[in-house]
Amino acid sequence: MEKENKYFIVYKTINLKNDKFYIGVHETHNLDDGYLGSGKILRNSVYYHGKENFKREILEFCENKKSMYEKEKELVTEELINNPKCMNLVIGGVQNIQVSTGL
Repeated sequence: MEKENKYFIVYKTINLKNDKFYIGVHETHNLDDGYLGSGKILRNSVYYHGKENFKREILEFCENKKSMYEKEKELVTEELINNPKCMNLVIGGVQNIQVSTGL
């Protein structure tokens, strides 16, 4: 059995009703998996406006996870998150790491 390619992408999801956007990263074997992003504001916006009112554009294909997060760090800056149309809450390039507290 042939192993599927794994893609590391930087994407932009745009709300077609108000032009607000979210920039994120995604690892996938299927580029058409319907993934729009996981940001809190983005998720709320998709729930409110409906998935059909959003489109995802691939900004860049990266070779690996490290380069993907480096590109996100270049794009999602403090200046960008201060843009009223931007739905990102924090600067990019930091992986979401869950830390176990042992509780």
